[in-house]
Amino acid sequence: MFQFIQSISIDVAAGLAQGRAQVGSDQALLADHFAGNPLLPGSWLIELTAQIAGPLAEELTRQKHDTNRWALIGMIRDAKFLQPVSLPATLDLFAKAERVDTSSITVGVTAEVGGQLVMRAQLVMMMTEATPAWEEAIRAREARLALWKERA
Repeated sequence: MFQFIQSISIDVAAGLAQGRAQVGSDQALLADHFAGNPLLPGSWLIELTAQIAGPLAEELTRQKHDTNRWALIGMIRDAKFLQPVSLPATLDLFAKAERVDTSSITVGVTAEVGGQLVMRAQLVMMMTEATPAWEEAIRAREARLALWKERA
């Protein structure tokens, strides 16, 4: 999903993040979803919003708890898919921190297409410490995040 994110901006003081994603209709993984009328799967909407919620949660953890932890989706609550998303699509993604603890951060997320709300959910991001085996993945992620922020 990383390749679909175009930009991200994070306001740690307000507990907010927003980003933009672009998904084309030519994705091989979507060949059967649905031929002649390509639609974005709901699971992809959740993952795209998690790509915005995760960096917000990590920056909040660093600021509020002075610790470096990494966000993983731990739970999806109350997900509502309000209308189908035809492809290709440009999505505006929003995240708002609702509860911040050292081990988890609850984030309300929404996705819009053309100003129309298409999905809302609550994600519980589990905050975990990195192991040395994660070093390469963390470097790649930080490079992606820097590029996304640069584009905001």
